[in-house]
Amino acid sequence: MNKRTVILFYPSPWEGEHRGRIPYALLYLERMIRDMQLNIILIDEQVTRDYMSILMNVKDDILLAGVSAMTGYQIIGGIKFSEAVKRVSDCPVVWGGWHATLLPEQLLAKDYVDYVVVGQGEIPFQKMISALLNNEPINTIKAVGSKQNGQFIINPADKFMDINNFPRINLSLIDINNYIFKSAYSDRCIGYFSSHGCPYDCAFCCVAEVYGRRWYRKKIDDIIDDLKYFKRAANVDSITFDDDNFFVNKTFTMELTQQFIEQNLNLTWDTSAHAALFLKLFQSPEIEQFYRSGCRQIYIGAESGDQAMLDLIAKQANVEDNFGFVEILNKHKITPLLSTMVAFPVDPDRDIRMTIDMIRRLKLFSQDLRARIFFYTPYPGTELYNKARDNGFRPPDELEGWAKHTLRKFHAPWWKRDYRWQLELFANFYLPLANPSFYKIVPAKQRPFVFLINMFFYPVVILRFRLNFLKFPVEALLFLFMLRMFNKIAGTKYALGYESYFD
Repeated sequence: MNKRTVILFYPSPWEGEHRGRIPYALLYLERMIRDMQLNIILIDEQVTRDYMSILMNVKDDILLAGVSAMTGYQIIGGIKFSEAVKRVSDCPVVWGGWHATLLPEQLLAKDYVDYVVVGQGEIPFQKMISALLNNEPINTIKAVGSKQNGQFIINPADKFMDINNFPRINLSLIDINNYIFKSAYSDRCIGYFSSHGCPYDCAFCCVAEVYGRRWYRKKIDDIIDDLKYFKRAANVDSITFDDDNFFVNKTFTMELTQQFIEQNLNLTWDTSAHAALFLKLFQSPEIEQFYRSGCRQIYIGAESGDQAMLDLIAKQANVEDNFGFVEILNKHKITPLLSTMVAFPVDPDRDIRMTIDMIRRLKLFSQDLRARIFFYTPYPGTELYNKARDNGFRPPDELEGWAKHTLRKFHAPWWKRDYRWQLELFANFYLPLANPSFYKIVPAKQRPFVFLINMFFYPVVILRFRLNFLKFPVEALLFLFMLRMFNKIAGTKYALGYESYFD
């Protein structure tokens, strides 16, 4: 085949949000075909909203167009791009990533999708390109799904390969400055993966389904080189390690953080952990090293304050582990961030109540504690998915329906009408204002206003927390009503917490 252009597309992950996420999926694929003498075009919708001129310039030379998308908002951008490609070219379109892995047949049902790749995509993608260049069949390649005689055939995938067996990604292909964001302790933070996968098999999580409970880490020297590049290219001063579970291997973690110190990187960083495993592997001397290496925040999937729910989701942790985690981080001035879920399809009233109470008690112990509260959202391929279906959940029939299937927008049939308000009141009023220094972590432009709110409401909020009395939340309702009116008039989406639970 004479066509030599391959276009890889990364849809915007969030609606109307400008925080950059490096399109690592595109870089992972580019490295596999960079030596094939191709014209490789990477399009990141976060940066390039209008890509039609790019398509028109190469429409007669497109060998293949690829989309990598997660379940959720990225589906919208992926659909628009695929339809645009089909309007100007007869090239095949392939989807990969999380959604293609979880629901490949649903994607293949669309006229604008010719193939899917399930699981680890590097090798299958490389073989697809080679097959197209040599006019060889694609539908026999492992991990590739295709349409054959009106049926959808999904070939089984090979086992995951160690990510260190692949070539290094080329970060210079993108402008790192497009992906800088502000954190609570940095103006120039960027996201990075030092590992992929997780050894746990939580019943709500897709990671185990995709990675097979395996954990793959990069070489320490490669990680250090990448971090140094970020500093040179974009004056980055902080890293968010987006790993599914950063603290899996003690030797790796200690050697890596020691290198942060010895190499004098001068980077602050935050990442994720499993509370029980973290407490098992690390004590005060190790955590002190984390702080000296720049660690300023660690988040855990605390999930629930109800032990029955933790057992149901196979968390392999106890509620007490969350308290132990917060206590030891508090000693070392590292901010604990809890990620929790509520409204599981088993006694949701109880788990909401107990999770809110757990966060309240932890906040009294550590005023710097931060927490995110999501609604449990069922995903295909997880153990809890069928229980959700037994309790009335009906998966979207069409691909477009999954675009709104997110931790914020999902609405379960077993919910009560006041659940969103319960979380709005707690997470976007009481929890942040229970810290008298909360105003210090908000953007500078908002700080004077938030300072006044913080000082005015803190005495009332902390008294309510100490008395465990959150009924009759008159002050919270009044404030949130006024804030919603302001946002409506100004066209903004301000929230004291991470974001509102209402559109």
